[in-house]
Order: sequence, then structure tokens, then C-alpha cells
Amino acid sequence: MPSLRSQLLIAFLRVTRRKRIYSSVQALLDGIRQVRQTGPAQPSAGMKRCLDIREQCLAGVPVYRLAPRTPTAHGQHLLYLHGGAYVRPITRHHWRFLHELVERSGHTISVPLYPLAPESDCQRTVATVVQIYQQLCAQERQPALGVMGDSAGGGLALALCDALREQGIALPTRLVLICPWVDVRMQHAAIAGSEQDDPMLAAVGLREAGRLYAGELGVDHPHVSPLEGDLGGLPPLLIFAGTRDIAHHDELLFAERCRVAGVQVEPVVGEGMIHVWPILPIPEGRQALAQITQYLDNARRA
Repeated sequence: MPSLRSQLLIAFLRVTRRKRIYSSVQALLDGIRQVRQTGPAQPSAGMKRCLDIREQCLAGVPVYRLAPRTPTAHGQHLLYLHGGAYVRPITRHHWRFLHELVERSGHTISVPLYPLAPESDCQRTVATVVQIYQQLCAQERQPALGVMGDSAGGGLALALCDALREQGIALPTRLVLICPWVDVRMQHAAIAGSEQDDPMLAAVGLREAGRLYAGELGVDHPHVSPLEGDLGGLPPLLIFAGTRDIAHHDELLFAERCRVAGVQVEPVVGEGMIHVWPILPIPEGRQALAQITQYLDNARRA
């Protein structure tokens, strides 16, 4: 059963009608205009006091480097791709989660503010992230890095893997996918019956966001909807899903297809959990953070 704090969060999302930003095409477009005016969230003053935060420009976009004040011998360098349906910028919830992850794990995390739709499209965004990944590998003098992503960022992490494979570049060492958006078409038969249980997402707005992002590639392209890609050869991955999330049906289907393709996949299903629950300030989120930290530590020792 979800924790009391999780239940209160769900009630809050319903009262504040959080779902309305995806309730129609017009609502989605209105929301995009609003967040373009406010811009992306920035690391908080508390983060800047506690972490070593540096900003650089890679592939023409800002990339934040979050590192412990005191480096650890076991620290890895990870690339994190934030969610937001490919149209919305990074939020304070992402920064709070990343702050906790750096402090708890001792790892360094690079966070690019990658180009968003409709100003950008999938081809440009994936190409940008490929360049960022390669430049980070060169800076760290590593052949490959671990990659994490939530929601659309999880889908982008998978598109990154596909693009790297197409170019003959070494794939990431590990993937951590937090409720990844693996099919922008939102066509799973179970989605319609799950809409009323999801306090955050609505398929109609998400489909439009996916269409805007797809551009000339179209929504069936595996860089846009990784569920349709060649999953064989993907690196080991940890994937989180929540049963109150309309996207979880596709996430579980993706995990099963990975297993069939011979990928080492570790699924974590949060019963009664909403979209991107591992990054939220709820007890279940803290448990997920511990699982992520342990997974990365195990990968380092493997």
C-alpha cells in the first residue's frame, strides 16, 4: 500500500488539477508557452553550498556538472537526461533528486539542458546528446559512461544508445531508466482504462508532445519510440515503473522485450505509484534512491 505521504501527494495533484497540462492539444501548447516564459529551474542555493557545481557549454547547450565537495575514490561519472515530455524543461524536483543522489552515492553527474520541442526535434536533440556524451567521455578519459534518465529523458537515453550503435561508438556501461517514455504513440490497449487512475498524465496531450518532438522522423521511429527499436545489445539496465502511471504498460512491455532480446534487465514496479515516483519526496522515492545507489555500486564492482 502506498505511504501516507504518497497518498497525500496524489490527492494534492488531483486538487490542483496537475493533469490538465496534458488534457488537450491546446492545454499542452499553453503549458509550453508558459514554461518558456519561466525557463528551466536552476540548482538551489542549498545545492550550491553542498555540492561542487560547475557549468560548461557542450554541443551548444548548458551542461551542469554536479560533484561531491569531497571526491570519493569509488565515484563514477554519469550523464542524466531529465524528463518533461520533450517539451518541458528541468524542474526543481529533478535538482532535488540529483542533489540527494550525488550526496548519497558520491558520483559526479552531468546534466545537459538539451534542446526541447517544438523549437527542436528528435533528430537535432539526439545528435546534440550524442555530441555531449562523446565530449564527456573525452573529458573523463573513459570509453563509456553510465546514463540515467526519467520519463522522456529515459526515452532519450535509449535513443542515445541506438544512435551510438549506428555510429559504431561504445554504448553506455549501464542504464537507469525512471518511468521511461518508450512509446510516444501511447497506443497500448490498457492505457484508456488506466487514465482515471493517473493524476498526472493524459494520453491526448502526450501524443501531441510526441508528434511535435518526432518531426520528420515520425512517431514510429525507434529514436522517438524506442519500444520499436532493436533492443538486442543494450547495456544492463534498471527500470522503474509505477502502476498509477498510464505509461507503465509500455514500460513493462519494454522490459519484457529486453529480457527476450537477452538484455540484463532489472524491473522495479511500484504498486500504486505515479509517474517518476523515484524522484519525488516520498518514502518510496527514498527507497528507490537507495536501490539506484546500490545498483550503481554493484555495477562498479562487477
